[in-house]
Amino acid sequence: MNPNEVKEYADPIDKLIEDYPSVFKDMEHTSHYELPSGWYLLVDKLCSDLSVLLDEEHKKTKENHEEPLFMLLQIKEKFGGLRVYFIMNTKNDELYHEVQKLIDIAEDTSYTICEITGKPGEFCKSGSHYHTFCEEIRIKNGYEVVGNGNP
Repeated sequence: MNPNEVKEYADPIDKLIEDYPSVFKDMEHTSHYELPSGWYLLVDKLCSDLSVLLDEEHKKTKENHEEPLFMLLQIKEKFGGLRVYFIMNTKNDELYHEVQKLIDIAEDTSYTICEITGKPGEFCKSGSHYHTFCEEIRIKNGYEVVGNGNP
């Protein structure tokens, strides 16, 4: 993914929706997405990996449009980490666990990437506000690193 391609879109999530239709095809029209720009490449990788799994499953099974296989409900920052909320309608436990594993990895990785710049970051706080920032952004905004940097 060339980050310069994202600049053509009003909201970076629109580029992901276009690039990964199997991930976003049944999304809620009222879905709420607040994707911090620093995590764009992380979520792009997640969507790429999810799309491989979902495309393969779509080839094997006929999807019921009343109960879609996969639906993204929300992508956002919460308490300094990436959150991805979804529902799945499948009896394939292996597929469900693979999807959950990919999302868990992305969420865990978000605590090592500055949500603003995409540079290496640390989990930090100011008062009751938690974020993952690189050193420059952390200092500029008066945040302190939390413990060993892990939430």
